[in-house]
This record gives sequence, structure tokens and C-alpha cells, in this order.
Amino acid sequence: MVVVGAGPGGAAAAHFLSAHGLDVLLLDRAEFPRDKTCGDGLTPRALRVLREMGLLGAVAQRGWRVDAYEVVAPNGRATTAAITAEPGALVIPRHTLDEMIVRQAIESGAGFLDGVGVNRVEPAPTQATVHADDGRIFHARVVVIATGAATGVLTRSGMLRHKPRHMLAMRAYFGDIQHEVAHTFQLRLDGAPMPGYGWIFPVDSKVANVGVAFMPGRRSPAASLAFERFIRGAAVQSMLEDSRRLGPVKGYPIRTDFLRSPTCAERTLLVGEAAGLVNPLTGEGIDYALESGRLAAEHLVDLFQQGELATERLTAYHALLHARFQKIFQFGEWVRDWYGHAPLVNVLVALANRRPELRQLLTNIVLGEREPRGYRPATMLARLVIYLASCQLSAVSHQGQRDERHGPTVADRHKTC
Repeated sequence: MVVVGAGPGGAAAAHFLSAHGLDVLLLDRAEFPRDKTCGDGLTPRALRVLREMGLLGAVAQRGWRVDAYEVVAPNGRATTAAITAEPGALVIPRHTLDEMIVRQAIESGAGFLDGVGVNRVEPAPTQATVHADDGRIFHARVVVIATGAATGVLTRSGMLRHKPRHMLAMRAYFGDIQHEVAHTFQLRLDGAPMPGYGWIFPVDSKVANVGVAFMPGRRSPAASLAFERFIRGAAVQSMLEDSRRLGPVKGYPIRTDFLRSPTCAERTLLVGEAAGLVNPLTGEGIDYALESGRLAAEHLVDLFQQGELATERLTAYHALLHARFQKIFQFGEWVRDWYGHAPLVNVLVALANRRPELRQLLTNIVLGEREPRGYRPATMLARLVIYLASCQLSAVSHQGQRDERHGPTVADRHKTC
């Protein structure tokens, strides 16, 4: 087995394959340890995979605990829900996390070569050949590709015929933050291009990962300009006042096209962002990388045990991925499309604040802890109509009470829907 790409998805696949006794070689073009531009957040689902790998304790010791998820609407109003799913959530820089997962794969028996760029994968009926940029050739019965948003290997291997549409993202670390950094994932829609979002994720008590991501269009600003506008917004600027930027601002593409992406080919499986597995709503990709790496390994272990690697059996992996992730991605795309309409998002946040059980449910759906049943666009629109109607009735009732008292009181002037 050859695994191309040693990020969380590829390294997790190498670990699980090696742990089952398969001969695995893990390749990466970078020299480790290396940084990876990312939001650095780990959801409960990601932590559960790391627990299966025997890494949860070590990661928890080096990460920052997160207890809540906050969404800030374009009008600046926020709604917050607790992260109740075990084992919680963390933020840990990818420079640290990826090195830990690679080392775990090596301890499980995988071979590892860094500094090896792969040009293409050439499948044949009984094996696949991996061609490296330096002329080296590696043979494997199956290849797992985990090259993230970079599409060169997939294109040159004939697996990706059209360049997928990417989101654009920029992020930087800020240190010496004077305000205490909360234990909260903060997703901000105020000041970010639509459809898109900004984020502030705490790395420790005085350091935060701050970024912005958006789907580019004809009128979209450059990613660097979008980032500057976001951090100069009143609320974010106040939070970062007197802080200092740690290192450069880094840009990167995000592939969220899982619903339209190829996930396998002859003698080849794709995991993580190579299969478009980044949540279009939140930008979360580490969880899907880890889970798809594990799922690919489980599928391959079963096939090796049965002695059956025919293409039709191998490509059943596509159905396994969609059974697990399709509804989450459909929901994410629907809500992302709503991001382009600020008034709707403002009402959604207000509705969530009036319905605590709905707020918690939506948070669990975003984190992948609940399947998004009953939240198709028509259903969500119906909820908004009911909410707006209740606001109108409340306003009429308050107006009637004021008329009876011959004018509003101070308390009345502060009543809002």
C-alpha cells in the first residue's frame, strides 16, 4: 500500500492499515514537521477518531479546550450553544497535530518518506504505480490519495477532469491578546464577504487563530483584502486591540465539493479534502479527513481479507462515504447559500435565541452530532415565516397596550422581537 499525503487523512489511513498488519508506505512532498494553513479546530467527531488511534490524551494535553460554539450574525447579534458531545472539542495548531499523527502511523508500522513529491498515479489491473517528481517509482496493490486541496496529482492521474470551485481563505495567529480568550469556537458573519464567514479560534489564553473564508464571485474582493476588512471590523478590532500578529497572513484554497467530487478510481481511493471533504458551512476538514481515512482503511482491510480487489468492490467506498456524509454536506450547502442574504441570517440567529432547543439542535447538526432531518430549505423558511408572524403579533399586542396607557413606558421601548 502507498498513501500519498501525510496530513490527518493520509496519516490516519496509514495508521489503521498498518495496525491491521498491512505493508504501508506513507509519502509527503513536505519535510516534517511542517505547518499547514488551517483553522486548527477539532470537533468531537475528530477527537473520537484520535481516541481510537490512542492519541486523545496527548492531543488534549497540548490543545486548548473549547466548550461552546458561537455564531455572530451580520448585524452583530450572537447566539451561543454549549458543545455537549463527548469528548468535547479542542484547538491545536496543525504543525503539532500532523506531526503527532504521522508519528503514530510510524509506530503502528507504516514506513514514511517526506520530501517526496508525487507527480501521478498510474493504475493497472493488478497494481498501481506511483511516479515521484524525482523519478522514483513505487508499486502498490492500492494507492490512497490524501493530497488536500492540491489537485495536481488527481488531474495528472486522470481522476479529476474539471478543476473544482474552491473557497478562498486567509488566516493568521494573533498573540498577546489583552482580553481573555474564551473557550469558544466563534464563527462570525459580520464583516466577511457573502457567502462566507470569519472565525476566531482560541489557541491558548492569549493567542487566537483568526481567519476569513468565502466563495469567490465576480464582485468578491481579493482574499487579502477580505481578511483586512474582517479584522478591522469594530467587534474584531476591539477584541484584537493591542495584540500582535504572530507570523505572516497565509492564504489557501478550500475544497467543499464532496457532493460532486470523485472519491475513487481503479486501484485508488481518495480521502479528506482530496475528495472535497470540507464542510461548506463551517470549513471543518480535519474530522472528515480522519473519518474518511479510517473508513478507507476499514474498507481496504475487508477487501484484502477477502482477497478481492476488483474495481467494482473497491469503488463501493464511494457509497460508504456518501452514506456517512451526504446529508451533512447537503445541509451545509443549503445554509451556506443563505449566507448571501444577511437579513435571513439575522432572523435565523434571533430565532435560535428564542428557541434554546433549536439552537442546541442546530449546533449539534453543524458539529455532525445529529443528522439534519427536517431542515431542508422549505422547512427552514416555514420556521422563519412563523417566527416573523409571531414577532408581528407581539408588536401589535405591545402597541395596543401602549395605546391603552396613553404612551410607551421605558420598558416598552426596550421590548424587541
